[in-house]
Amino acid sequence: MACLVIESGEQEGTYFQLTKRPIAGGRDPATEIQILDPKASRRHFRIRMVDGDYIIGELKSRNGVLVNNVRITGECKLKNEDEIRIGDTHLVFYDHDDPDRSNAVEEFRNRATEYREDRTMGDNSGP
Repeated sequence: MACLVIESGEQEGTYFQLTKRPIAGGRDPATEIQILDPKASRRHFRIRMVDGDYIIGELKSRNGVLVNNVRITGECKLKNEDEIRIGDTHLVFYDHDDPDRSNAVEEFRNRATEYREDRTMGDNSGP
């Protein structure tokens, strides 16, 4: 698998392991890759796997997606150590992962599951 690592900004060092399924990123807390940057759109980009390659695409963001300092149009195939800029946040794509690092995507999924369970298991006794 591959990964994204935030290299600058408030979330520097945050590690996102990528899988075969599409994953969205942006400022919205509901995105699996949440970017805490006021210049990021709520749903800024999506990364998906196509024929073994990871592809990044912009999702109608206001400030665009830059890969290696070039604003992409449509989608762009990612290569090892490509630099991605979302607003003022700088990320790097790696074509391999580090299983020993804490995965922010997995933490997001666990929090979402806990939230849903809390909502489901809440007090249903009524008035």
